[in-house]
Amino acid sequence: MEVPATIVLGLAILIGLSYFAILPKPTSHFRSVWKTLPVALLALYAFLMEAPGLLVLALVLSALGDAFLAYEGEKNFASGLASFLLAHMAYGALFFLVGDLGLVTAEPWRLGAAILAVVLAVVLAAYLWRSAARLAPAVLTYATAIAGMAVLSLGVPPVAVFAGVALFLSSDAVLSVETFKMGKAHPLRRLAAFYVWASYFGAQVVLTLALVAIGL
Repeated sequence: MEVPATIVLGLAILIGLSYFAILPKPTSHFRSVWKTLPVALLALYAFLMEAPGLLVLALVLSALGDAFLAYEGEKNFASGLASFLLAHMAYGALFFLVGDLGLVTAEPWRLGAAILAVVLAVVLAAYLWRSAARLAPAVLTYATAIAGMAVLSLGVPPVAVFAGVALFLSSDAVLSVETFKMGKAHPLRRLAAFYVWASYFGAQVVLTLALVAIGL
């Protein structure tokens, strides 16, 4: 079982890296499939490695979110937001089950990181509130979920788990600013898109490897 799992992981990383070449291209079904494949393969890898069902579920929901966000439009964005909200909830539930929240208050750096994650989520939601218009409540709910996920991840001993969540948080923050604050002609929009993919895919790889390595 280890050999096919390793091949699946390698394919996931290879396709994820190759997506940088496809990312600037216009929206298409091919681009959507290529964007969805890497995290879908990570879900398959986690399944083959007999990882917890919540990790597999979080990755499947994330891949579904990738598929929605590969297309433009408010409806696709809202569907992608909902998919990732559920993915964060699955991750959060997993962290709660395998972690110890007492660890968050036992180590000063973890407590400081937890406070910072909550503050950043509140600031981001406030910054985007007016621009998000009808989607503002959804953005607030999403920010709350990812802040909760960050706090819960700090209860899991390996630092790599929080590192992955921190990457996820930064990716979501930049994507939100890109979506609601940057016009299509904004000079930093292309750079933001590259950062979003790099930090997001990096987060999923780090979280998958870290959680599989724990041997839950």
